[in-house]
Amino acid sequence: MTFLLVVIYVAFIGLGLPDTILGAAWPLMQEDLNAPLSAAGLLSIIVSIGTIISSLITPTLIRKLGTGKLVAFSICCTAAATAGYGFATEFWMMCLWAIPMGLGAGAIDVALNNFAAIHLESKHTNWLHASWGIGACLGPAILSASVFVGAGWRGAYELNAVLLGAIVLMMLAALPLWKRYETPKSRDENRRISASDKDISLRAALRVPGMKLSFLTFFFYSALEISTSLWCGTYLVARGFSPEIGALAVSLMFASVMIGRVLSGFFAIKFTDMRLVHAGIAIVIAGCFALVLPLPLWFTPVCICLLGLGCAPVYPSLIHATPARFGEELSGRAIGIQMAGSYVGAVLMPPAFGFIASKFSVMLWPVALAIFVDCLLACVWLLDYVTRKKLNNAFAAERIMDVLHQVSTMNAARNRLRKERRRARRKAKLAQQQKARRKTR
Repeated sequence: MTFLLVVIYVAFIGLGLPDTILGAAWPLMQEDLNAPLSAAGLLSIIVSIGTIISSLITPTLIRKLGTGKLVAFSICCTAAATAGYGFATEFWMMCLWAIPMGLGAGAIDVALNNFAAIHLESKHTNWLHASWGIGACLGPAILSASVFVGAGWRGAYELNAVLLGAIVLMMLAALPLWKRYETPKSRDENRRISASDKDISLRAALRVPGMKLSFLTFFFYSALEISTSLWCGTYLVARGFSPEIGALAVSLMFASVMIGRVLSGFFAIKFTDMRLVHAGIAIVIAGCFALVLPLPLWFTPVCICLLGLGCAPVYPSLIHATPARFGEELSGRAIGIQMAGSYVGAVLMPPAFGFIASKFSVMLWPVALAIFVDCLLACVWLLDYVTRKKLNNAFAAERIMDVLHQVSTMNAARNRLRKERRRARRKAKLAQQQKARRKTR
């Protein structure tokens, strides 16, 4: 399992590598491709549409191909699209390569999140999403290094393609390990897996109680997180900070999310997913409330860091609770719907606030965040209410497994202690016998 865990962590880092390069490299790309400034938005929309479509069809592909093969193929598509970005000489070529970029990213996201939610502990889900943050931070760093050595933005995309190709090779080497976890070994498991092999249609899944609420929950979460990262710099500049401080605030926000997910991974050892979700939302509410208070100006970046820390445990903990809410049979389809809701929220709501800010004022940003987090909290409460029976049963089963694991660990420790005492007694006996023999001689 150790090697498979390493592969999954590396795959999440690879998932984050291409996500942040476009925004950082677009000023250079625009000149080379003779494209308008707004053309980056078109590329982002194509990628987002691809991820939404891919999220909805991935559960069917998982049943047909398995997680390992699907993720390896999807990373290969992403690597090819990244290389295509680097070699493109016209903007329409970039648009074509954006299609496999979105399709591959959506499939990787859903497949890995579904596997982690079913087979891994909550702490790993949090740390996996923190790994995505590492990749997101490495992307612009690779771009800076490429520009510094004279390879330009094309060199950054080509190097990313090479790194993603190396991850594909790791995925191929780990294919037997994926099969070991996804292939049933007992009759009961065979019965359960064969039932889950029946592909549940999207329409049937949406009729399951709580599924639409789950879509809205992720919709408002992404609206909250992306609006925070997209508009916090502009808000700080409007408050009187320099543009450099505004750019730094964006980095601090992403760093807060990454650090928060590392910490929430440790908290997940002792607390349930829903406690982490509620704690994160409470921190976000505190940050929004602090933004509208007449506090010193220097405290505003601190509030933005609070928003990042609050967002950190919400997304991975909601993902990890999905099999408990809807069952393992529906987990893949549910996570696909959740990912689709997340991407739709990320595409629609931040530009919607941009339209409002252009008509009125960007100072309404804390109000928009407060609306998003209130809607998120309402959806979480309603979702908990609808699925509370399944959640309680899953939590009770998890606690029983924890107790059994503790008991077995204690028994194993006692057995080791008994064996060590027996060995010590035998050694002492042998030593006494040797002493007696020496005296008789």
